[in-house]
Amino acid sequence: MIGKPHAKMALLQATALATLLSGAAHAQSESQAAETNSRAGLDTIVITARKVEENLQDVPIAVTALGGEQLKESQITDLSQIAGRVPSFTYQSQNSMESEIFIRGVGSVRLNGATADASVGTFIDEIYIGRRGSATPPIFDLERLEVLRGPQGTLFGKNVVGGALSLVTAKPQFEFGGGGYVSYGNYNTIHATGHVTGPITENVALRLALYQNRHDGYAENIVRNEELEDLESYAGRISLLWNLNDNMTLNLSADASTEEGGGPSRHSVDNPFVPGFGPVSPNLISQDPRTNESPYEQYARKETAGITARFEWDMGPVTATYLGAFRKGDGDARWTQAGAGAPPSLTDSTLTQLERHTGITQEIRFASAQDQRFRWLAGLYYLDDNTRRQSRNTAISFLPGGAGSTRDILDGDNEFFQVGVSKNYAAFGEVAYDITDDLTITAGGRYTIDKKTWDIEVVEYSLGPDGMDNIFSTAPVQGEYQVSTDDKWSEFTPKVTLDWRFADGKIAYLSAAKGFKGGGWQGGAANATAAETPYSPETAWTYEAGLKTDLFDNRVRFNLAAFYTDFKDLQVELLDDVNLVLVVANAADATIKGVEAEFQGKPHDYITIFASGSYLDAEYKNYIDPLRGIDYSGNQIQRTPEYQFNVGGNFEMPISNNVNFVANADYGYQAKMFYGPANTNLEPGYGLLDLRAGIAAPDGSWSLQFYGRNMTDKLYRVSIIPFAGDEFSAFGAPRTYGIKFATSF
Repeated sequence: MIGKPHAKMALLQATALATLLSGAAHAQSESQAAETNSRAGLDTIVITARKVEENLQDVPIAVTALGGEQLKESQITDLSQIAGRVPSFTYQSQNSMESEIFIRGVGSVRLNGATADASVGTFIDEIYIGRRGSATPPIFDLERLEVLRGPQGTLFGKNVVGGALSLVTAKPQFEFGGGGYVSYGNYNTIHATGHVTGPITENVALRLALYQNRHDGYAENIVRNEELEDLESYAGRISLLWNLNDNMTLNLSADASTEEGGGPSRHSVDNPFVPGFGPVSPNLISQDPRTNESPYEQYARKETAGITARFEWDMGPVTATYLGAFRKGDGDARWTQAGAGAPPSLTDSTLTQLERHTGITQEIRFASAQDQRFRWLAGLYYLDDNTRRQSRNTAISFLPGGAGSTRDILDGDNEFFQVGVSKNYAAFGEVAYDITDDLTITAGGRYTIDKKTWDIEVVEYSLGPDGMDNIFSTAPVQGEYQVSTDDKWSEFTPKVTLDWRFADGKIAYLSAAKGFKGGGWQGGAANATAAETPYSPETAWTYEAGLKTDLFDNRVRFNLAAFYTDFKDLQVELLDDVNLVLVVANAADATIKGVEAEFQGKPHDYITIFASGSYLDAEYKNYIDPLRGIDYSGNQIQRTPEYQFNVGGNFEMPISNNVNFVANADYGYQAKMFYGPANTNLEPGYGLLDLRAGIAAPDGSWSLQFYGRNMTDKLYRVSIIPFAGDEFSAFGAPRTYGIKFATSF
């Protein structure tokens, strides 16, 4: 189990952060300068979605980019906090190791299996993060965050079917500088991050970044008098840039993080789709949704670390790039599914999980010069993912009865031991040709081989007195078993794009791309036969038409994308309510149609406004539930609101020669969302309002602002588990607010 961060570490980091923030500043930070093109117009953001540096507006891909300064200003530290800012993007969380990211209706509910792949990939400096919860570090000191929507099966690291989240860390600079911020808010929130960068020698530059985030619990276990949903997190990264000669550069970075808290809280509410009341919700001690009544200790802990090397050699007509990385993540969590003991719950099911993950990435690619009519890129990719996962479900019911009774079904104490090894091999390439000065065709593809081995052992423990065997423990498994198996899948995923630059700052494009997500095995199979049977890969074709425009001397930006996605063998997570286990099945084909729009405007030098939104028509087709035989064809895809939008603006006005008034408002709304393919349990539509206001130096060297998130204190859920007339619910963060001081030098 992962221990609490040492006080010495916290003191050292706090001291270092204070040092970074104490310097007087009279120049704009280098990251802010890189993002700002002109005060009169909108910022120009350079991205690397196609492995080369390009203006966001010139890339024929539906992509949203959040710059480093924007991330700092909004104090975004977790992927959940970008959900309201990106079209077609939703985020929910079952627990600290099972985050659920969906883009355009495509996503993974849980990664219970050690061989399971995420539908939406997460990448840090192009390195794939194999496990979303246990191996994902906090967000800090980034140059930008890119959200690519749709299949990224050609160039973007490991094959992903739904989209990619690309986190690009800030790089060392040869000019000395630094900066950061510290904030204090309600729930005793202390959040600080800072960096310093500069030359070590004429050819070597270094960057050090530190991060701290802690707050008291948003919820409380009133039975044990313990905090839940609290956080204590620390992280650091050191990066080195070495110019070996005029044509060769080497980038090295190492990072580590630690995080600890009481874990998520669950509170039961009545299921409105089941007549009457469930046994739990009306009989709780407290009806406060931010209370929990479990008799067991709950916690969430994780540690991450990684080393990345990037070597680039400019050979004139060709540039060679090598990427090598090692990443690891250790997660440890316990949480109760009902949030209450038995009684009033029929069973006080408690899930204890431990996950150890390592990933090794090797990639080499070659690219032609980009200033010629015919351009190309080609490479080889290798990923070795190793995941060890333990999951123990202890459930005790207060109901009477023996073998075959209701108690027999609800009782159980069993543990799943899994080892999954995934080896991913790929060859990829892309060519682009300028048919005319304004018309370009691009075609590419990736051939992927997924080799996976899997070992699972299931052990049942005694619940009875005096070491008795499991008299009341036949579920959720049907006896102990042990299985070892392996399989291999392969797929070719092509993409073709035609883009037309019909005027200065304006492009239109058409594209067709195929995505692929590998197969695997059940993380909680009820018996050996089910454990030995793999589920198949899922594939999807996406057809897209888009428009990107900069108008009125770069004061207005409007981007539009319309798409159609056709899924085959969609992997759907189902609850086996006989054996009480989760099952992944190739249960459905599906179609998703949608429109996305993004707008930015600068009507005045002091004012910037923005808006974005999406409309999705996402439904299952030919979907018969393989467990119950229920026809869900035509139902809305789970975790996918029909529409969502985001509006807001920034205001900055001089109030003296040395001080500006600054303010920001950001409101995001998502429509109702179903939590399962049956389209019963749902979260109604809701909106969240964030605000900031304060003063700042005109050159960006310091600022002092008040901030607030979820200012209306909206109560909304990020997870629902329906059971016996109740909905065991986890809720999003309440209203938080505070004051923040930032500086740069």
